[in-house]
Amino acid sequence: MLAKKVLNKKVLLGTLAGVAVVAAALVGYRVFGWGAMGPVNGLKLDLSRPDALVRTKSLSALPRDLLTVPLARDVLREDFLFYYEQSEDRLGLKGSLRRIAYEHELGWGDQLLRMVLDQPAEVALWRDADGSLKHFAIAVSRSQLTRLLEEAGKIALKDTQMRVAGSLRVDGGQVPVYALNYAYQRTLLFAAHGQRLVILSHPGMLYGGSDGKHGDGTAEKTVASLLAPESAKQNVFHAQFHLDGAAPEGHSIAVKADFLSFGYQPFFGALEALRFDFQQGAWQSKVLLNADKLKNGGYDSSALWPQLPHNPSACFSVPVDWTALQPVLKRLDSKTSEPVAPLAGHLQGPAAACWYGSSRLHTPVFVATRSAQAGDDALYGSLFEAAIAGKDPVRKTTGKDGATRWERSVATALGQSKPALAVAGNTVVFSTDGKLVDQVLAVRRKQAPAASDLLPDASRTIGLIAPASLARLIQLEAFDTLPANNEPVLRAAANEHLVPRLNALKKYPPLRMVLKRQPASGTSWETLEWQEAAR
Repeated sequence: MLAKKVLNKKVLLGTLAGVAVVAAALVGYRVFGWGAMGPVNGLKLDLSRPDALVRTKSLSALPRDLLTVPLARDVLREDFLFYYEQSEDRLGLKGSLRRIAYEHELGWGDQLLRMVLDQPAEVALWRDADGSLKHFAIAVSRSQLTRLLEEAGKIALKDTQMRVAGSLRVDGGQVPVYALNYAYQRTLLFAAHGQRLVILSHPGMLYGGSDGKHGDGTAEKTVASLLAPESAKQNVFHAQFHLDGAAPEGHSIAVKADFLSFGYQPFFGALEALRFDFQQGAWQSKVLLNADKLKNGGYDSSALWPQLPHNPSACFSVPVDWTALQPVLKRLDSKTSEPVAPLAGHLQGPAAACWYGSSRLHTPVFVATRSAQAGDDALYGSLFEAAIAGKDPVRKTTGKDGATRWERSVATALGQSKPALAVAGNTVVFSTDGKLVDQVLAVRRKQAPAASDLLPDASRTIGLIAPASLARLIQLEAFDTLPANNEPVLRAAANEHLVPRLNALKKYPPLRMVLKRQPASGTSWETLEWQEAAR
């Protein structure tokens, strides 16, 4: 368990190091069993709409190819592959298949695993209630399934670990669904038809009810489509990810923005997904943009970077749909002396969220731009007082430069906090760390350097990452949650395993994420370039 927790920290480190490593490591973490899956009751998944989709020529090659990214290789090291090979889920499944093959005199013990892991496959993933990509469906095409089906049917009648869980109607006939108990509280479902095999990571993905036997109509239809002989039906997930039917040359990982943003994607609906393709030995990043939703300034970030302090640990701009804020603001109207809903019409263009080494991971600063005809600043004060609850009064100050700032002291589980909101000219800035708000205001007064000072193309830059600063921030947070008196064992493990990885991360130069072009209309995948940023 300790080794698993330590590894999880290393996976997290790779995730924070860059968006390319984010999706690949996160998807791999769940697809290949890099982490235990505990009991789940009453799954409420929409099997027709996964959060991520992996298309690959070989699942087993994905971790190795992930390590071709220099940053991932230095941070995760070779034990990333070792853990995947020796994960609890994989070993349990392997042992169960060997036992079944031996007792029933079959020849496909380890062969079945290789059939899935070493073949072209599609893996769809769904988040669990805790937000992690815990549930998956694997679909593969294989010409040697006839004998497997015949033997599985016989085994299910007399084996303690395998049984018939139900059936699906596919291509005019009934297809049995088998349940395999391969470890303690670990059960998967699988079904095959013709040359198609589909594996579900949990019975609750397909069945529900008190007896666990009532099928979910949407889920059954989705799995039946994956088992269909026609390729058009098999590609049931492609349309929502705007993917064509062509198989990737290596690996392709698409992750919806709603998952990556913890459910806040409706506020920036133009950004629909991120994708990472591995071809000819290299990874490429892409973003799925809906140009029809890029309103009021589109995705031009040139107005943001001059307002942001220099050297963020990580900073990203997103194309916000400000009209999506109206329902939220209307709910606050009952707590304010005057309606604050009109504020949604004052704001325009993208917004930025940035983390700085001088603060904490849970206290980013948010910066947005408002129109020149934004109206009364007092509305922002009303919004702040209604949204930031607390016993202490709101303190309002006005600077010589015309900036207006509101602050309130709030007691939290992490200690005393001083969130602040400020408006200055066409800039609106908020953070639960008031010092970051002051830094943004100092940049506006030309008293501190801006993030744009060394950017060659601020309008197309949508992200900045400083690995060294980010590593220090991660180390601060990690050890703050592992007090030496309360967690001596885990703290010692972090010193031994986490710190060397962070030191490796610190050697990398700052990177910027550049959007090559903005689409003129419709929804399309646009290329993202990772370039070394000026120091």
